[in-house]
Amino acid sequence: MPAVANLTVNDGAATPVAVTFHPESVSGGNATFRDDRNGISALMPRIIVQFSPASANRPSNRVSFRVNYPVKKTVDGVEMLDKILRSETNFVLPDGATTQERKDLLAFHVNALSDALIKSVVEDVLPIY
Repeated sequence: MPAVANLTVNDGAATPVAVTFHPESVSGGNATFRDDRNGISALMPRIIVQFSPASANRPSNRVSFRVNYPVKKTVDGVEMLDKILRSETNFVLPDGATTQERKDLLAFHVNALSDALIKSVVEDVLPIY
């Protein structure tokens, strides 16, 4: 099991900036990390990783990865929450899946998200036709 550590992830700027997400809570294989540069808890982006092992009733391991990205607005000089953008990825990993099969699944997922076609759906809100 990997030990908890800071996560450093580039943002989406034209010249990417490395953002450090610090562990906020860790319990039972689940972890929440937050970018605390803003200083206001409700406005801190968070990365949440949850793990649920296979059991006798469910022969698949489950991994959930979420990103919550709050956006602020200023009203009368006070910063407040305007909206929250969210993404979620779920992996269902049958107990008999090999390490290579899991690596392939992850690679397909990560690399597909980097493809121009897929990126345009998210970045430009353009459906595939």
